[in-house]
Amino acid sequence: MASIIKKNPEEIKSEILNQLRSGPKTTTEIGEAINSNWLTIEKFLRELKDQGLVIELVSSPKMKVYRRTDDLAFYGLPFSESIRNKSCSLLFTIADKWQSETKTTPSRTMLQKIAVELIEKSDKQLNEIPILKFHYGQTLAVRYDESFKQEYKLLNLTSEQNILLLSLIEKYRKMSSGRAQIEQYKKEGMEFYYEKEANVIKGLCATNLKNIENNLLRLSIYYPVELENTFELFDKFIYCSIVLLNLSNEKDKQESLNKIKETFYLLWDTITTNYFFYDSEKHILPEKKELFNQIKSNILNSKIANLSSVIEDMESEVNSINPEKISKFDLEKSQEFLHELLED
Repeated sequence: MASIIKKNPEEIKSEILNQLRSGPKTTTEIGEAINSNWLTIEKFLRELKDQGLVIELVSSPKMKVYRRTDDLAFYGLPFSESIRNKSCSLLFTIADKWQSETKTTPSRTMLQKIAVELIEKSDKQLNEIPILKFHYGQTLAVRYDESFKQEYKLLNLTSEQNILLLSLIEKYRKMSSGRAQIEQYKKEGMEFYYEKEANVIKGLCATNLKNIENNLLRLSIYYPVELENTFELFDKFIYCSIVLLNLSNEKDKQESLNKIKETFYLLWDTITTNYFFYDSEKHILPEKKELFNQIKSNILNSKIANLSSVIEDMESEVNSINPEKISKFDLEKSQEFLHELLED
């Protein structure tokens, strides 16, 4: 067994932070890596936590897991060091080229959209970088943070990749972030996102309640079947929303609209968080699957519990409505519209 070397507190804390740079780790993993006992590691992790430099991701009798507060991976997921480095390097490479070409700073949305398209249209070297679905469409596994620029080397792109990157910068520099999202959503496999952004969101901000109803029904056709965890809540939301939008009294319908809007944004956050974990799982190493599942459970279960409470309130309200206050003609029209969508 290797002897434990005496180190001063600042050295130990620096080594702990350096270990966490490659992703979340258990106290045991950190202790073995820097050759310190777990009591010492626990003590200094608590200090780093109090200083706001680390976050305790998992705390159980079997396992304690920490990550850096500034971890660039979304939710601090334990992606491999290779995925982290390549993803970050690509974002910094794009940002550097954007700044040199336009003399401006690109938004994070633009960087992610360009990165995704560059990977999709490039060769195997970049295809090793995962593309994941998240709140605003497809993204890399990491976020962009200018303050980390010195820690990542720019990628040596091929001449073809450089030409492609320049064309993408020219394309996206003329767009707003919202437009860039819509462009991505037009791709095959992104119909759920397109319907949400192009129709549902616009409809919720309009006054034609029948259009809102039809847009929600259309969105349900494109719900991703792989996201079983959140389907029941989505289905209940659609049903409750349609009933509330078909109330006979116009004032009651308008009052219900605000509740539908608020619940939809909460629902979308939960569904797309579920999507991110679903897509991420295939890129997690086997030895990190337990940690991944712990993080997923902590985050997703909390969101689902919060959403469930809100939708249960909607259900209670719907179940208490006198059937005579619901426009049956409109409900029949909704069913006809749904059947037409299914046939299409």
